[in-house]
Amino acid sequence: MIFKDEKLIQLCEFDEQGEIRFTKELLDATKDFTEIRKFASQLISHWGLEYIRLLDYFGPDDAKEDKFSCIDGEPMDIRDDIPDLYSYKELAAPGLDGEWYRDIMRAKLVSIKLPERLIKEYIKAVKKTFD
Repeated sequence: MIFKDEKLIQLCEFDEQGEIRFTKELLDATKDFTEIRKFASQLISHWGLEYIRLLDYFGPDDAKEDKFSCIDGEPMDIRDDIPDLYSYKELAAPGLDGEWYRDIMRAKLVSIKLPERLIKEYIKAVKKTFD
C-alpha cells in the first residue's frame, strides 16, 4: 500500500530544449543501479522482456548522427518500432497511429511519480536476481 506521506520521485522531466530526461532526483536515488532505463521502459509498457530496450532511441533513419547517447542523464526518446506495432495491432482502438502510442509513452515518462521505497525494492530484487 502506498501512503500520502511517502517520498515520491518523479521519473522524467523536460529539459530546456524540450527533450525528455531522467530527473536528477531519480538518478541520485539509483546511482548504483545500471538498469534504470530498463525499469523505466517496463513502467511505460507491458513488463515483457521485449520492451527493455524501448528507450534506446538513436534518431531518425535519415539522420547522419545519433540523437541519443545512451547515457542516463542525457535526453532520450521512445523507439518507433514498438508504437508502430501497437498501431498495427490496434491495441487501444482502431485508427490510432504509432505517434499517438509514442506520445502516450512519453506522457507516462514525464508524469510517473513513484514512492522511493518501491524504486529501492525493485533495485534490491533485481540485484538479488543477479547475485
